[in-house]
Amino acid sequence: MPANIKPVVGAGLASCCTIFSILGIVILLTLGSFFGKHVEGLTGSTKDPENPDHVAKMCYVAAIIYGGFVVFCGLQMAVHRRYPRGVQL
Repeated sequence: MPANIKPVVGAGLASCCTIFSILGIVILLTLGSFFGKHVEGLTGSTKDPENPDHVAKMCYVAAIIYGGFVVFCGLQMAVHRRYPRGVQL
């Protein structure tokens, strides 16, 4: 028995959120990797963070949060595909 699920956000917003979230995940994972490896360009200055490993961990946590947005918005896009165009939701 399928559940009666209605979309929370519009199809365009769900698509945009998914694309930007995937981009955010890629950027945060890259930054986390660089901070974890103590890349001099990110950790060599006096104004850079004192604990780059902690910064790397926070980048990974933020990437996981963005992953949650990808799942949520992806499910919203699937719900929109389920309803035919022109149907009042």
